[in-house]
Amino acid sequence: MKKVANYLFIFTLAILFAVCPLKSASAQVGGYIGVWGGYTISPDASSGDSYNWNYYNRYDLDIQEAWALGVKVGYTPPQLKYFSFEFEYSYLDPDINRSVLGQNRTGFVAVEGDVKLNNFMFNAIAKYPLGRFHPYVGAGIGCSYSDMSATATQSGVINSASVGEDYTSFTWQLLTGVEIDIINNLSVDIGYRYFASEIEFGNNTEIDFENSTKINFTTSMITLGLKFLF
Repeated sequence: MKKVANYLFIFTLAILFAVCPLKSASAQVGGYIGVWGGYTISPDASSGDSYNWNYYNRYDLDIQEAWALGVKVGYTPPQLKYFSFEFEYSYLDPDINRSVLGQNRTGFVAVEGDVKLNNFMFNAIAKYPLGRFHPYVGAGIGCSYSDMSATATQSGVINSASVGEDYTSFTWQLLTGVEIDIINNLSVDIGYRYFASEIEFGNNTEIDFENSTKINFTTSMITLGLKFLF
């Protein structure tokens, strides 16, 4: 029975390759659209040291790993088949675990919540266009709109206060990976990217949280996607 299953598997692959031949190198040029999903690895959200009248602060958030989703549209010029240019939108929604932000001799301020990042990027990609496997490297710049829903509590104070802030910042990323041709006009993309942006806390004098503070957000991502050429 096992041998029959093996023969059936081989026969099915043969039919698929016969009906859906591998994409030729000429199909690597032109327009394309893509979708991808990914997962963040070791995200970091921290600020430099700062000081106000009451607190000496180094903000270091305990931010969770999270799923990411993205879509893109791009073009590979026939005259520059080693290069592609694309516009990309991606979305992240990591949670912020309770994190102590400011501390002095008598108390501290802690925050928790979540932040939604909507990212709009322009990417430039250099890749090897021949054969079935296409290694690539690239870089992207753009902007990120962050929507933070966070609350802060101060030691010795019962009430909590909202310190979330909407913020638009400059964003950049580095990309690398490999595209693998599956069938005509369809590739799978296995990749890695390093992503960097900023988020911001707002002012709230109710709990001695008086300075709006920008937080540097960086993370690695492992991604898996599909690319459709047209």
